[in-house]
Amino acid sequence: MPEPSAASVDATGRYAWPAGLRLARDLRAVVDCQDLELCDLGCGTGVVGKAALQGGARRVAFLDGAADALAGLRLALPDEARATFHLHQWGDAPPGGPYRLILGGDILYREECFAQLLASIALGLAPGGQCLLSDPRKRLEEELPILAAAVGLHWSSVRRSDFTLVTVRRMADLDAGART
Repeated sequence: MPEPSAASVDATGRYAWPAGLRLARDLRAVVDCQDLELCDLGCGTGVVGKAALQGGARRVAFLDGAADALAGLRLALPDEARATFHLHQWGDAPPGGPYRLILGGDILYREECFAQLLASIALGLAPGGQCLLSDPRKRLEEELPILAAAVGLHWSSVRRSDFTLVTVRRMADLDAGART
């Protein structure tokens, strides 16, 4: 993610975004987090990662590019031993990975950052893992599957009742499954 200038501090992590709230609400219906080590990428207020903790995740790494968002989460989860907090910039490998599950609630809002976001996902997904992203829009940018493929990822999406759920997997895993 590009560094914000002093005049344009990023405040996106100061509130829970609609599709992040919806993914948190539906998380148990979408994926079993029990005993998983996972990350909440671009966590903001941490609503999705908190839902994963409630769903039995072994460990949730909360990752965000804004130190103040992480500081707020530390205050909100002072006694949660299963939570770790990491400053992270899109394009870099997620700290503590690779992960069997990467979650991202409502983080597809900056087209100029899509390639870096997908690079982080590619660097952070463990073999056999998946990334789940939520977005409030019914239709997402057409270049997203192409950008995903450029870093070895397969992109699929489905419209749920009130958000779009994107599943991203490593192409190598899909290819290996086709050979078995």
